[in-house]
Amino acid sequence: MTTWSFRVTLNRAPTDEEADSLYEAGLDDCAVAGGPDGTSLLMCDREAASLLEAIMSVVAEIRTVDGLWAVGVGEEDAVTLGDAARRHGNRTQASLRQLVGGQRGPGGFPPPLIESENITLYSWAEVSEWLRTAMGDDIPEVNRDIALADAAVKLACRARATHREDQVRRLLEVA
Repeated sequence: MTTWSFRVTLNRAPTDEEADSLYEAGLDDCAVAGGPDGTSLLMCDREAASLLEAIMSVVAEIRTVDGLWAVGVGEEDAVTLGDAARRHGNRTQASLRQLVGGQRGPGGFPPPLIESENITLYSWAEVSEWLRTAMGDDIPEVNRDIALADAAVKLACRARATHREDQVRRLLEVA
């Protein structure tokens, strides 16, 4: 088995009693930490056959503590070109815009996740992989399972908030 390191964002900071309950629920391989923006994080090193299995087990154990749940996994995947340039560190937003438009590079820049009049968002996992493979950029690999887990956790939160968990579960089964 492999030990996977990842972080899970909680809906709020746990009380001391809830932190003890998290530990007792099996999260003794995770530490509660505060994020730079005031969020509450669990920094985890979980042994499992796959990263998704590791994340699933942590999210399930969090749910055993009343009032706590996961609201995100890892770093936000959806990025603007400006965000992508900052994460990359060696490319500007203008450089990425030229790659998107096909004025530079081999073409085939990943399509946007969301495109509206005011904003266009891309998957950082897809963009970073494309920059590494198509452009030869030296940037760290982003595990796509983190992006999938983050999307699933956020969908679960929306479904819970609208009391449509069963419908969303059925939709995922047929999609």
